Amino acid sequence: MKMMKNILVPVMLLCVTFSVVSAKDDDDDESYWDKITDFIPTDKIDTILSDISDELDIDDKEESIVDSLEDSLPDIISKPASYAVKSASDIMRATLANDKDMDKLAEKDLKKMDDNQTIAPDIDQYYIDLLKVMKKIDIPDDLKLDIKVYLNPFLYIFTMPNGAIRVNSGIVEKFNDDELLFLMAHEIAHLKEKDYKSSYRKAHAMFALENAINMSGDMVASASNGVLESVTSSMRKSRFQKDEEFKADEYAIKVLRRNGIKKKIAVDVLEYLQYMNAPLLKLHPTGYERIKHIKDDL
Repeated sequence: MKMMKNILVPVMLLCVTFSVVSAKDDDDDESYWDKITDFIPTDKIDTILSDISDELDIDDKEESIVDSLEDSLPDIISKPASYAVKSASDIMRATLANDKDMDKLAEKDLKKMDDNQTIAPDIDQYYIDLLKVMKKIDIPDDLKLDIKVYLNPFLYIFTMPNGAIRVNSGIVEKFNDDELLFLMAHEIAHLKEKDYKSSYRKAHAMFALENAINMSGDMVASASNGVLESVTSSMRKSRFQKDEEFKADEYAIKVLRRNGIKKKIAVDVLEYLQYMNAPLLKLHPTGYERIKHIKDDL
């Protein structure tokens, strides 16, 4: 009975956490971060998450349960169960990550990305052109940015919750200063509003769930491939809530107007990215809605 409890608890945690991460009413555009801060002051969230994480002692519990499973059950049962435990732990870590934890996760992920890309030196024209555009955005003093250009032709920008922004040279080469200003202001808006907190937690939770699907063996994979993989795949595409995308575009349009640039620039950029099916928009499934919002409402 105790062994069954050890198996069921982490699996239930996985299911509950997955539902919390994924749940959203069709008519509800409020971000997860906004929902949390509706009833918990922002400055207390980090402390609360840290306290919960310490109380759960996820690392020790995971190690203890996995050791118990591997010592007490045959491999055909213990291996899938151990993967479920580890995945549940990973999801809980992602969900409970505070600012310091998220910075560590971001630094770890960023190092992998930087190591696998060629970074333009500070004297490179791509980097100089990008910094020239960034000077037109009013960056808050408390927002510390780490900007680098990857020498990569794909149309892609990646931003981390710790303020790291990576821009492929293909973006800088394809778009003029006004168009690039819209794209970068949009990214800054997400950082200002802390949208990357919820999106980063979700990304790591999805990675943990996909890892469980891929590693759990034929018994689990055959039952889950048709459902969970399609769910996690579609959720990965929805990096931000629709209202977060709209708000980021609204901020970017204000930046354009302050610099004497018409909103048509934003529409042109988004329409081109849609037409090219660019990687940059693959995580933004509301592209058409964003274009309509800019045209009709801004």
